[in-house]
Amino acid sequence: MSGQPRSGRVLKALALAVVVLAAFFAGVLAERLRFDFQRSDMLRRYDRALREHREQIIQSEKHSGEQKSARPAAN
Repeated sequence: MSGQPRSGRVLKALALAVVVLAAFFAGVLAERLRFDFQRSDMLRRYDRALREHREQIIQSEKHSGEQKSARPAAN
């Protein structure tokens, strides 16, 4: 009857290992979801800032072009 207690201990150890692995992978999944949310938010802010910057450049170029065309030609 020495086989019974040993197999019970092995089964308990395997069950514990499965629980620990499941908890580990659940933690990894939660961290990935949190990171993806933060990354999406950061990319949205970056995209908005980039569009604003491009708009400022376009406005500056338009303003510069208007000033050049408004100057009389010096001949």
